[in-house]
Amino acid sequence: MSLEKVVSIVLFVVIAGCAGQPNKKNGLNLMGYGIPFTIMAPDDVQVTKLGAGSLTDVNIHNNDGYDIQVFMGNAFTSANTKLKQQKKDQVIELSDFSKIVEEFDSGFIFEKKHGGEARSYDFFVIMTLSDKEISFQGGNSKNFTETEVKKMVKSILDGY
Repeated sequence: MSLEKVVSIVLFVVIAGCAGQPNKKNGLNLMGYGIPFTIMAPDDVQVTKLGAGSLTDVNIHNNDGYDIQVFMGNAFTSANTKLKQQKKDQVIELSDFSKIVEEFDSGFIFEKKHGGEARSYDFFVIMTLSDKEISFQGGNSKNFTETEVKKMVKSILDGY
């Protein structure tokens, strides 16, 4: 068998093997923005670092309803359950808070009512790494649907 045929067969096998594979994302490493975390964000996001000093503030967004605000600062406790409870207490005090929709180890999704029947959703994901607290929440670009929020939360938790 000639070298050309062997190379052709090998290329065919590699291409055929890859054809059925889903497109896996490598994730967006936020270390370049001062946050030691990788998030499984869509490929078309833009990242903006807003904060400086002891509080790092990074916004990750695109034009399709993906908008996450990430804050990192000094942790006052390493107990994630305590941090989560503090965030829940803050959210429950908001005038537009309606209910907690879903809870998980590192955070929760909640519903907000805006007059009448209009509703939107938001979330908090909180974690500690070493002496730092990293907090993720929906950005300020719009009112999010429950589906949008769940996709954003999944992209965070899948990077963890």
